[in-house]
Amino acid sequence: MVQRILKYVVCFFCVAVFLANGAQLSFAEGKVSHNAGKDCLTSGCHASGGWKRFYLGGTIYTDSEGTTGRNGAQVKAVDANGATVNLTSDRLGNIYSSQSMAAPFTISVSYRGRMVTMPGTASGGSCNADGCHIVGSAGRVYISSKDIDLTGTVTGADTGSSPEISYQETDGAMIANAKVSLSRNGHSKYRTTTDSTGAFTLKKVKANEYTLKVTRKGYKAYKQSYEMKQKDVSALDITLSKK
Repeated sequence: MVQRILKYVVCFFCVAVFLANGAQLSFAEGKVSHNAGKDCLTSGCHASGGWKRFYLGGTIYTDSEGTTGRNGAQVKAVDANGATVNLTSDRLGNIYSSQSMAAPFTISVSYRGRMVTMPGTASGGSCNADGCHIVGSAGRVYISSKDIDLTGTVTGADTGSSPEISYQETDGAMIANAKVSLSRNGHSKYRTTTDSTGAFTLKKVKANEYTLKVTRKGYKAYKQSYEMKQKDVSALDITLSKK
């Protein structure tokens, strides 16, 4: 009886050791992840002298509150020397790179046709560091699956100046039947026509960078780059100049 109990204890111990070693091996090989939202580049973790050295690390979420990690987001980082690393967030939304890179970094995140870019360069590779993308500071890094309508109004002016996007009201006449489009890399992604009041709506536009174009017979074509945000999207007031 005692021998049987000892046998079970030994077997249990062996299984426990195997699982522990297996878990450590899997993590070392990058098969699993942990500590989503934590600063993985702090001293004692994935910095010099700690675990495997990371030069870039962070967490991508599905929303600005950091409710759920975004699995499968594509992250592109370009360092000060032009070196590029492409990463994919794991099941917890984590990204990390052991490739030697020099700050500052230019970083963009894409997911299923949507893309968001940092307004400036990142001074370091620790995205979840204090003062960076944490709750209460710059906010979580996220890319949403929710697409937003882009609305606006097109008016005309008798001036010969170049057309500009303005967020102020104009005194020009509303232009009906103007063609409005958003394109990427020369391919039209969204298009519509203004109604009798000059208003337009482009439905469910994905966050990304586009070329906005507005045309109407008798007016100079309007063309400008436009970045669609993930929230707080303002209606556009576009003025066309007569030819």
